[in-house]
Parts: sequence; structure tokens; C-alpha cells
Amino acid sequence: MKTLYLNLILGILYFTTAKLSLNLLSGHNIVNIGIFVPEGIALAFALYFGKKILPGIFFGQFILAYVNTMVFFSSLEISLVNTSEALIAIYLFDKFKLSKDLKNYKDILGLFGIIIFILQPFSSILSNSILFFHHQTLQSEFMYLTFSWWFGNVMGQMLMTPFLLLLFKQYKKINFLEYFLYGLLFTICLYILEIVLKLNNATMMLTFSITGIILIVANKNILYGTYFSLIAALVASYTIYLGDSEIYSSGTLADNIINYNLYILSHIVITWVLGILFEERKYYENNLKKKIEEEVTKNKEQQLLMLQQNRLAQMGEMISMIAHQWRQPLNNLSLINQFIISKYNKNKLDDTAITYFKTNSKKQIELMSMTIDDFRNFFKTEKVKEEFIVNKMIGNTLTMIRDIYASNDIKIDYKEDGLYKSVGYPNTLSQAILNIMNNARDALLDSDIENKKIEISVSYHEECVIINIVDNAGGIPESIIDKIFDPYFSTKQDKNGTGLGLYMSKMIINEQGNSNITVKNVPAYGANFTISIQGKLYVVN
Repeated sequence: MKTLYLNLILGILYFTTAKLSLNLLSGHNIVNIGIFVPEGIALAFALYFGKKILPGIFFGQFILAYVNTMVFFSSLEISLVNTSEALIAIYLFDKFKLSKDLKNYKDILGLFGIIIFILQPFSSILSNSILFFHHQTLQSEFMYLTFSWWFGNVMGQMLMTPFLLLLFKQYKKINFLEYFLYGLLFTICLYILEIVLKLNNATMMLTFSITGIILIVANKNILYGTYFSLIAALVASYTIYLGDSEIYSSGTLADNIINYNLYILSHIVITWVLGILFEERKYYENNLKKKIEEEVTKNKEQQLLMLQQNRLAQMGEMISMIAHQWRQPLNNLSLINQFIISKYNKNKLDDTAITYFKTNSKKQIELMSMTIDDFRNFFKTEKVKEEFIVNKMIGNTLTMIRDIYASNDIKIDYKEDGLYKSVGYPNTLSQAILNIMNNARDALLDSDIENKKIEISVSYHEECVIINIVDNAGGIPESIIDKIFDPYFSTKQDKNGTGLGLYMSKMIINEQGNSNITVKNVPAYGANFTISIQGKLYVVN
């Protein structure tokens, strides 16, 4: 049933638009070579809906021919020719693998080439041969009528077919109110210039209308450009119908034909030449934007993976530190436990012993719990920047690691010349400092230096808090000092180094906002890492 309705709609459209096309140009010099719109409609329906629409083309053409004084057999044969033309178009469109979206020059040039060099030569020669065979035209008129048929149908198909194909493909995305208003505004402008003001300068008229098409294609898309081209053709045809404009009727017949058709052809060519350029530019811009977004997402995912790997490595360090921090409380709990057992075995377990056990064991457990809380907070994910005291953040970090560093005979010296506040992510900044210190510790453990030392100082200079971390391990080889912040660069592959510690430290510090980290060697001493934290900083008295 849908196919029947579709064919009926096409047949009616073909007939009514054909009558309108003929009537608009009737009685004027260019009547025999005017734009024949129904051919463009029929081709668009055939290419989009396929063979099922062929009966509608036959029906529309037959009724049109028959009511325009053609004999029955002429009407029948010409209708068969037009239907065959549509069938050929469907075959060639698929054969050349052309897209109905008309996205590139191959598609539109392929479509226009099929129309100009195959479909209309086939249709015009056969149709006029049929008319001549049935004695409805004279031999002397054959070439002129064949050319007129070819030219009118070519212009109609070049104007209407791309417009309808794009409309069929994009109608779900169209804001029809906006579409209508743009068209109405363009129509009013052309009407005023051509009919009200009777502008007789073809160049000025063309300049105005082409400018409108360029602007709409650049800011919207080709569909709007084909819409405007159709409007320009309709207004021009109506101007000819009224017969009071000199733009298309001031010269000889040949001049009038050329003026009118060049005017319409200019719109079609400009729409597609510039339209595809703009569409390709938009495509490449969108494609580039998409690739950039994909790469940004990919980099973020990679950074998250690196952060996770770094945190896993740090958690290993933390477990060692927790074990070290718990060693003394566990030893104390063991002694308290032995004390209670000894009292019990000697039958001296009294209230005083129980109170001693309760008080001291609770202190040791609270100390262990506090240690867990400290490390848990250390790894807490921060989503919002907060104000924090830099000195306190460094002090908390040193509290966690000082004992384990001392067990490796590494002395930590900490100096500060004031208290400073900053805005950022204190936990992640603390992790960055820990990464740097762990690298310094590893370098010291690999060295033969007796008095192993890490010096940390906090100072203030030009609205920046400066954190210096210096070790006396001899420094970083100059050949690799520029690479130590690169991801997966490590000098400790034989010791399961991930190469992520310093890279993540740099990332973390950069995320603080207007912050930076640098490294240099102190001659005959060691490496000096400098963290500069800029932003909302002030001295706390």
C-alpha cells in the first residue's frame, strides 16, 4: 500500500510540476528550452526509492503527454522512454558506487555526468524520434527540439535531483521552521530586487544571490544551498512569466536563453563547488576534533594507568613502612602480654595488673590505628583543591618515613624559615615528595657514602614556596638527567624499577596549578630537586 501511495504521489507531482514549469515560461522566448522540474523530481525518487517507483514516473509522464495534445501511442512510447531512463539511472548509480548523500565531488560529478552524457541524450533523441515518427514534429525542427529537450531536462535534473536526494537523506535532522524562514527571507529579497525594484543588471543580481548562497552553505550545509538555488530559479522563472524584467528578455532569443540558464547554472555550480569544499572542511575539522578528543581520552586513561601503577608501587613502600611503624607497638604488646601471663602464673593477677594491661595495651593499639589512618589519608583521592599548610604536609610525610630511613642509616635534615599556605592537592603533592625521596634513598643505598643524608628545606621567594630536596649520593649522570622525568625511564630495571615515580611526581606537581619541578646536580655532592609552588600563597605568622 505504501508503494502505491508513493507512486501516486510521484505521478501527481510529476504532472503538476510539469504544468507549472510549462505555464511559467509559456508565451515567452525561452519556452522551448526552460528548466523542466519534473524530470529532476522523477530522477530523485528513482535513485532514492529504487525500481518500485517506476510506475509513478510512467503514470505522470503519460498523463502529461496525453493532455498536451500528443497522440496515444506517442504518449505511451515517450512514457516508456522516460521510465527506461530512470531504470538506467538506478543501474548506473549503483554501478559507479555513487552515494546518495552526495558527500564528495565523485558523487556529484558522477551524477551530473550520467545526466548530461547518458540519460538526457538517450531520452531527448528517442522521444523526439518518436514525435517525428508519428508526424507531430517537422524534420527541420528535429535538432532544435532535441537540444531543447536535452537542455531543459538536464537543467531540471541538475537543479532538483540533488536537492531532493539531500532532503530525503536529512529530513529527520532538519529544523523545518528555520529552514522555511531562511527560504522565505531569501525569496523576499530576490522578489524585491527582481520584481519590485525591477533590477536590470544581471551581474548585480547574480552577485547578490550568489553571495547569499555562499553564506548559507558556509554556515549551514549544501542542502540549504540547493534550496536557495531552487528559490532563485523559481523567482527568475516567475519574473519571466510576468514579462516586465529586462534581465532575461532584453536581447535576442539566444541572449535571453543564455542569460536565464547561466543565471541558474551559476547557482548550481557555486552551491556544489563551494558546498563540498565547506562540507569537507567541516568533515576534516570534526574528524580532527574527534581524533584529538580520542587522543586526550587515551592519554588520560594512560595517565590514570600510570598513576595506578605508581600507587601500587607506593603501596608496597607503605606496607614496608607500616610494618616498620608497627614493630615497636607489637613488641610492646608482646611484653604487656608476657607481663599478664607472668602475673597469672604467679597468682598475682590483681586489679592493678589488669588496669596496667588495659591502659598500656590501649595506647599501643591506638598508636597502630593512628598509623593506619595516617597512611590511609596519605592515599586518599582528592577531587577538589584545598588550602593547606605546606610545612605540615612535609612534616606528616617525614613522620611516616623517618624511622625506616633511619634503619637504613639515612639521616633526614629538615629546615624551614616560616610557615606557608598553598592551594592544591596536599596528599598527591606529598606522594610526589615521597617519590623523590625514595629515589634519593635508593641512590644513597647504592653508594659507598658513609654519612648518608637527605636535606629538605622550605623557603619563600617571589610569591612562591620553594621546596628543595637534596641528597649527597653524588648526583645524576649528565647523560640522563634530561630524561629522568620521562615515563617508564628507569635506571633500576634490575631492581624492578617502574620508571613512573619521577614522571608521576612531575604530573602531580603540574596539576597543582602554576607549579614546576626541576633538577640539577650540586657539584661534588648530589642531586637537587626543586619544587616551586605558585598561586595563592602567604606567610602565616
